[in-house]
Amino acid sequence: MTANKRRPAIFNPEDGNLRVTSKEELFIKETAVPTTIDPQATGNSDLYPKEINASVKKPPRTKSRLLTWGGVLITSLIGLITLWASTSILQGIASLFARNDALGWLAVTLATAALLSLLALISREIYAIMKLKKLAILNAEGRQIYEDNKLKPARKYLARIKDLYEEDPSRSWHLGRIKSSENVIMDGREILELIDTELGAPLDKEARAIISASAKKVSLITAIAPGPILDMAAVAVLNIHMIRKIAEVYGVRPGLFGQLRLARNVIAHLALSGGIAVTSDLLSPLIGTSIAAKLSKRLGEGLFNGALTIRIGLSAIELTRPIPYLSAKRLSFAALVSSSLSPLGQKKASNNANDK
Repeated sequence: MTANKRRPAIFNPEDGNLRVTSKEELFIKETAVPTTIDPQATGNSDLYPKEINASVKKPPRTKSRLLTWGGVLITSLIGLITLWASTSILQGIASLFARNDALGWLAVTLATAALLSLLALISREIYAIMKLKKLAILNAEGRQIYEDNKLKPARKYLARIKDLYEEDPSRSWHLGRIKSSENVIMDGREILELIDTELGAPLDKEARAIISASAKKVSLITAIAPGPILDMAAVAVLNIHMIRKIAEVYGVRPGLFGQLRLARNVIAHLALSGGIAVTSDLLSPLIGTSIAAKLSKRLGEGLFNGALTIRIGLSAIELTRPIPYLSAKRLSFAALVSSSLSPLGQKKASNNANDK
C-alpha cells in the first residue's frame, strides 16, 4: 500500500478544482476488493488498468462427471442392454402374433404391465433419493437458523418439519405437544430446541432400540456362523436392513438404490470420521480386559462386528436426522456398546469359566 501512495506535492488551497477526500472515502477506496472488468465490453480500456484484471484469478473449471470414461462406459452398457431387451421383447410379441392373436395381445398386456411397474419403481426410487437429500438439507438449515436466531425462519422450518411427519400417525402426539407450545415462544432458538426435545429425542429413542437389537443379532450370528462367507453375508444384510429401518424412523423409506446410496454414504462417513479405528480402540476398555482375555476368538469377532454395527447405525442417524442436535442428548457409542454388547460378553465369559 505504501508503494502506491502519491508523492508530496505543492497545491493552492484556493484552487476551485481541488477536491478534499474524507477519511471514510479513503478507507473505502483502500479496502475495496478489485473485480474483473472487461475493457472491451466497456469501450474504454484506459479507465481500467491491466493490474486489476491480472490480480484477479479465475475460478478453476470443474470436470463434469458425464464426460468421464467411466460415465461413458456405464451409459453405453445401459443403452445396449435396454436396446437388446426391447428388441427381444418386440420380436417375441411379433412371433406370438404370428401364431395366435390372443397370445400376442396377452404378451402386449403383460409387457405394458411390466413397463408401468418399472416406471413406478423408478419413480419411487427417485422420490426416496430426493427425500434423503431433503433430510440433509433440513439438518443444515436448522443449524444455520439456530445460529442466526431469527423467529420467522424458525417458524418456517417448524412448518417443514410438520409437513415431513404429519402423514405418520405415530408422530401425531409429538407434533401436538409442539403445537401446544409453539405460539407462546417468541425466540428462534427456543423453537428449534422445542423441536429437538419433543420430536428429535423420541426419534432417537426408536433408532437406539433398532441399533441395539441389530448389534446383538450381528454379534450372535458372527459367534455361531459356520464360515466366514456366510458370516459376512449375514452381517451385510443385517446392517443394510438396520440402515433402512433407521431411515424410516426419521421420515424416509428408501428403495433398493436408495439403500445402496445411503449405505455408501454411511461408509464414507465412517471413513472420514475414523469410526472403524475408534471402534477397535474403545471395545476392549468397555467390555473389560479381563473378560476380553477369556473370550473365544469367534466371540471376540462377534463383539467387534456388533460394535461396528453400532458405529454404522450412529453414522446413519447423522445422515438421516433432519433435526440438528441442540437440546437433546446425542447418542453415545460407549453407552450403546456397554448396554448392548457387555452383557453378552460377560455371560459368555461366565459360561466358559463354569465349564472349566
